[in-house]
Amino acid sequence: MDIRRLPASQGLVWFRQAIDLGAKNPRAVFGAALLAIASLYTAALLMVLALATLMLGGKAIGSNPDLGVVMAVALPLTLVIMVLVPVLLGGLMHVIRETEAGRLVRARDVFVPLRSAQGRRLAWLGLVQVVLAVIGGLLMMAIAGGDYWHDYMQAMQSVMQGAAPVLPEPQHPGLLFLVQMAFNYFSYALMLFSIPLMLFSGCNVSTALRHALRASVINLSANLLVGVLFLGALMLAAFVVLLVAGLLGVIGNLIHAVVGSLLMMLAMVGFAAVVLVLLAGASYLAWRDTFSDAASSPPVTHIHGFEA
Repeated sequence: MDIRRLPASQGLVWFRQAIDLGAKNPRAVFGAALLAIASLYTAALLMVLALATLMLGGKAIGSNPDLGVVMAVALPLTLVIMVLVPVLLGGLMHVIRETEAGRLVRARDVFVPLRSAQGRRLAWLGLVQVVLAVIGGLLMMAIAGGDYWHDYMQAMQSVMQGAAPVLPEPQHPGLLFLVQMAFNYFSYALMLFSIPLMLFSGCNVSTALRHALRASVINLSANLLVGVLFLGALMLAAFVVLLVAGLLGVIGNLIHAVVGSLLMMLAMVGFAAVVLVLLAGASYLAWRDTFSDAASSPPVTHIHGFEA
């Protein structure tokens, strides 16, 4: 599979195109994002309810819950959530791709990957995330020092108890920061490229990861630029949305506290849906323009203005 070498400015093109992705069929695109968020929240809620049941059961008999039993329930449920993420992201990319092609698509098509063996294979990327998380944790511990993480956990426990925490200092803060940035870049690039490679290009897990790693190195500048733009816009938009949500909460509280809470929740969920569309959309566009076998038009390098 050939990988196109793209200029750094292509990252700006992806960012600007991603903003307009929902303009052709906003009901399908943003509806799919909302369905994906609802699915993940439902899975997380089930995990919280299961853990709460165990903890309350332990109190009912006058003893602390068995930590082994809690972990035996929490780990599988956490794994379910992690394997759902790439599948739902793939479904959202499918909706975006069909919308861009002008084909009929609905919000519920976000679940299309669950109905095909090729789409269900995306669940393996959840296990890859677990492996990457373990590797990243071991790498960070080696650089920061074993005492740092012990002291950090004690500081977090102090926060939970309402005390003022004293955060420890890592042994090599500069090196730790650089390694974290590099590791996060390659981890996200592997995941976000591998999803369309498996779903649209028909690659298996190992092949998709290999091509994703190559693409993350060959087009480092373009990928970094779109990542920086995305994070910058995310932080700025989050600040604005928090202000708007707070204002809606104050206005809603004049009617009833429930109304205020509902308005704040709707603002935050809507913001999350927009962020998810931008993330999945930019990843789809990067796959489309990076890999020569992508069934799409050649990459566009110049855009004048925004559609919506």
